[in-house]
Amino acid sequence: MSMKKIAIKLGVILSLFSLGIGSAFSADDQISVIKDRGELLVCHAEALPWGAKDPKTGEWVGTDIEAARHLAGIMGVEYVPVDSQWGTLIPSLETGKCDIVMSPMFRTAERAMRVLFSNPSGYETQGTAVHMDSDAQSHKDLDKEGMIIAVGSGTADEAFAMRFFKMAEVKPLVSDKLSTYFLEVASKRADAVLTDSSSLRNFIKQNPGMNLRIVDDAPLNPQGYAYAVLPGQYHFVNFINVWLETIEQQGLKDKWYEMVTAE
Repeated sequence: MSMKKIAIKLGVILSLFSLGIGSAFSADDQISVIKDRGELLVCHAEALPWGAKDPKTGEWVGTDIEAARHLAGIMGVEYVPVDSQWGTLIPSLETGKCDIVMSPMFRTAERAMRVLFSNPSGYETQGTAVHMDSDAQSHKDLDKEGMIIAVGSGTADEAFAMRFFKMAEVKPLVSDKLSTYFLEVASKRADAVLTDSSSLRNFIKQNPGMNLRIVDDAPLNPQGYAYAVLPGQYHFVNFINVWLETIEQQGLKDKWYEMVTAE
């Protein structure tokens, strides 16, 4: 092959490569999109103490709500909460209803095929709660034929319960209210509820009249949870990661937790 033909082919390859790089950079502009709009659209689903609707005001309250307000403030835009539920968080992000999911979403491989996760914003375990009348003292006691475990439909809790409980029936429930899952146990339509350990502790503490207790067994499935954006938004997620480090160093996460959980 002549040097002229080699030069032409090399030029074509370099042109295509540069076009690809340019397209990648031009597409990675979510921060500009948000700033031009003047609003940060944030999807939330109920989980305590991260986020829940105040029954008196109908407003979102929680540590992730405070974090979202702070993030929007850093960007110089308004914070706009977008109501969602666990089964629709990722579809809401994919269809453009929000710019970011700010709920304690476990970083699973299945989810990572659809979203780009930030660094962990925290770490959590899962556990179970039963009615005070229950004889169950361990998770093994719950994994028997005829036992029913309530979980949120489309959640990591459901996926984990399906793997963990070999004999018991896993009952997925579609709801945007955390209370729905606990009511199944309080009304004895289910034998236990499985969700993250923080939600178990906070909900039972706030609702003593439901007569529920946490199963006193080793916590299950420890892992990190994180915020999520659409694939390809690397500039945006890098900004979020730097911001996460900053609020950790400034002690804001502890401040928000103390504020939200104060009686």
